[in-house]
Amino acid sequence: MVEIPKSMKALVLTGPDAFEMREVNTPIPGAGEILARVDSVAICGTDLKIIKGVFKGLWPKSYPAIIGHEWSGTIVKAGPESFRFSEGDRVAGEPHKGCGFCRNCMTGRYTICENYGNLDLGHRHYGFTAPGAYAQYIRLL
Repeated sequence: MVEIPKSMKALVLTGPDAFEMREVNTPIPGAGEILARVDSVAICGTDLKIIKGVFKGLWPKSYPAIIGHEWSGTIVKAGPESFRFSEGDRVAGEPHKGCGFCRNCMTGRYTICENYGNLDLGHRHYGFTAPGAYAQYIRLL
């Protein structure tokens, strides 16, 4: 079992073209979620536009934000009801997780989920509307 620290380092976008390295709480996986240690992360062209503030108010919805959506890592903890993955599994990030219930998600078009950006209904767009991978750990559904 891997010891998971209570806090982690994250590169936090605090505004257009403004970053700070911060200590933030390490996320705790809930039901159906996993926590992965980020082993590598890439910088996408979209990240550069997010950093510049091109999509301000949409990606990210607000500041401060942890962006980054092209990554790979290792699962360090699986929350309850996480049946598909185990600690030690190597994973690569998929930035979208649709709600799973709307018409688009039910037909496999989760990247155009009707509940886009609604975290309460289960949609996640890691590094855009949900915390991303410019951190030591990332929590995923």
